[in-house]
Amino acid sequence: MADKNVKNSFSEIISIDPVSLESYKYAKNEIQPFKLEKSKKNSFFISYIRSKDVISATVDISRNIPESDLQDAIEIKAYDDLGLDSAVEYTITYLETDTQDTKNRVFNVFVIDTSIVGSQLSEIRKKTSYIDYVTTAPFLIASLYKKALLESDGTDCFVYFQKNDAFLAIYKGGEYLYSKSLHYSLTELTEKFCELIGERIDEKDFYKLLTTEGLKSTNISYQSFLMQLFGELFLYINDVIVFAKRSYEIENIDKIYIGSEVGMLVGVDEYAKSYLGLDSFEFNFSIAINSQEWYVDQIHILMALTSQVYFENQDDALNFSMFKRPPAFTKRPVGKLFGIMAASLILTAAYPAYQYGYTQFLRVKTSIATSDYKKLNIEANKIRSKIAKLKKDKEKIDSLLKKESQKLQFRKKLLTQINKKKTAYSMKASILVELIEISNKYKSKIDIINYNKNDMKLSIQNRSEKKITEFIKELTMLKKYKITTDKIERVEKDNLYLSQITVGL
Repeated sequence: MADKNVKNSFSEIISIDPVSLESYKYAKNEIQPFKLEKSKKNSFFISYIRSKDVISATVDISRNIPESDLQDAIEIKAYDDLGLDSAVEYTITYLETDTQDTKNRVFNVFVIDTSIVGSQLSEIRKKTSYIDYVTTAPFLIASLYKKALLESDGTDCFVYFQKNDAFLAIYKGGEYLYSKSLHYSLTELTEKFCELIGERIDEKDFYKLLTTEGLKSTNISYQSFLMQLFGELFLYINDVIVFAKRSYEIENIDKIYIGSEVGMLVGVDEYAKSYLGLDSFEFNFSIAINSQEWYVDQIHILMALTSQVYFENQDDALNFSMFKRPPAFTKRPVGKLFGIMAASLILTAAYPAYQYGYTQFLRVKTSIATSDYKKLNIEANKIRSKIAKLKKDKEKIDSLLKKESQKLQFRKKLLTQINKKKTAYSMKASILVELIEISNKYKSKIDIINYNKNDMKLSIQNRSEKKITEFIKELTMLKKYKITTDKIERVEKDNLYLSQITVGL
């Protein structure tokens, strides 16, 4: 539950770029550049993780998996599907997406290398001591819907270019659906443009060209190369959108917002229309009364909005900060201990007086209770009967608790075994991938696979005996495995050829 006093405990919001450490202060509806060296402890510090530092994918999890085991199941599937290094520490989080699949649940999974995040945020922490909130760049966009700057009644696409990164994100009904880091950061665009024109130009000059003249440059040579560069860029963006629409069953994109860290790129609206078939809108949202005084990187605007949303709901589900400030003293274990000690001292001092007063009270009470003894005795017998029943219920609960504890131990052992198998069978998994690729090459189907300690037995079928022979021949030529097979049999009923093959490991 949100703390109603959270917003009032911070005097200002400080948004910080994790790479350049460029910062802005948002306070009293004004935003302005800020030096971190002047930070105050009662400021709210927020930063973000670049899109290219996040591994994202979708995984399917059986609907039969209980909620208590869901996180473990998703993490195991992520390690298997993404080939994550078991020696690296990752932060893994997920969001469930809508699906028509009745057997499986579909989750967007986000994997972050904890060491990368720690190294980037440590430079900020040296100047601020704390970082209250950190999330990925595409997740910041959700604040536009939650603060009602955008209507959440359609499917919107966002493309944003930063100096060291670029990303595309899709939101449907105001909720995150898909994102991808693009291989066209502003720095990469500068490098590609310099290659095309055959000379080196300063990055700042190139940014000024993009935001003042852009694709309508009066320099005919520059204009030609910019058209070539952005044609390539928007073909790439179109491929990404086509993939997302197919993978997430998106019927159409309603709006696309395009922007950059250095300002609006002149002329991209025409390319969005020509290559994507979409009318583009400026990725530019004003939330401060002085926002027209200079251009503010929109990521800082989104961080300020995200901070306001966090004040309202205190949701840390997507907060990846490793340097949160400690809770108030009274809420820490040490503070609670001191509170208990103080209360104990007060009770100890008051105990003698309490005992004397309570003794006098009991004398009066006993005198009154004597006349009502018979009635109370009847009530006591009823209570004894209830206590006996409660004891029986307690025995049943204890028995149930014992069974549930046994189930829990079983699940822990099962997860341990699964993890060991995941690590132990990585080599077999790579062999199996290679076998499947070769079988696909010869249009053969691997029907049955049996793992043993020293070999792998598989049954392969094809309508052509020659294809099976070629499959076995290629495996043998690899000289990586010891291949043995008895014969190739024909199944008349199914018009198939079958062969049992043993692959020595």
